[in-house]
Amino acid sequence: MTKGIERNGYILDYLGGSVPVQGEGTIDGLPFYFRARGGQWSLEIGRDANLPWDDIQVPVWWHVEEWGTWPEAGYMPEDVALAMIDKAVALYREQKPTRITPHYPDWEGHVLRAWSDEIIATKAVTILLDVEEEEIEKRAVERGLPINSYHELDKRSKAARQALAAEMEPFNFPKDFHERERAILIAWGRGTVALDQAARFLGNSEEDVPKRARFLGIPAPNEGEDNG
Repeated sequence: MTKGIERNGYILDYLGGSVPVQGEGTIDGLPFYFRARGGQWSLEIGRDANLPWDDIQVPVWWHVEEWGTWPEAGYMPEDVALAMIDKAVALYREQKPTRITPHYPDWEGHVLRAWSDEIIATKAVTILLDVEEEEIEKRAVERGLPINSYHELDKRSKAARQALAAEMEPFNFPKDFHERERAILIAWGRGTVALDQAARFLGNSEEDVPKRARFLGIPAPNEGEDNG
């Protein structure tokens, strides 16, 4: 872990950790944040230090770059991370950006680029631009911007949860977690639901369903059949 050093025109308060590797410091009176995880690293500069450090702010400037093969960036050595920070700082110096506000002609583009680069979250964009999630995707695509991968993952997860809820609805299982688990396993033991269904409903592997039923004293289907 590296702490409290002055380097190449910026002050590094902290650098360390893994998955992600993170660093914080100050440059030209503005806070910066370094992050390396998965297959990329990023440096953002200028979230307002007087406001909470959260997703509602858009940085003055940021840089995102691929590095290694997933998940190597999350274990980036500190000397390499320092070199990446130096590289981003040099780019920042070259570009000499200024803070962009909602009055800026392309404020929307600034916000959407930050979202596309995974610097801010979808909820932040809905607040900053006063739009629905679907409209964010539409406007990003119109600008030729990639969809935020965390947003895509969240959409897939939400769709999967909705599909699972629809599949479970006809069974009218109890809402209480423990009662629902028992009801699902009893239904599996009676052959009302198949093994693969029971596994989905419980969020377990198919191998775990008989084990859990046995632990709770619930009989398995006759002769070990899964009735699927």
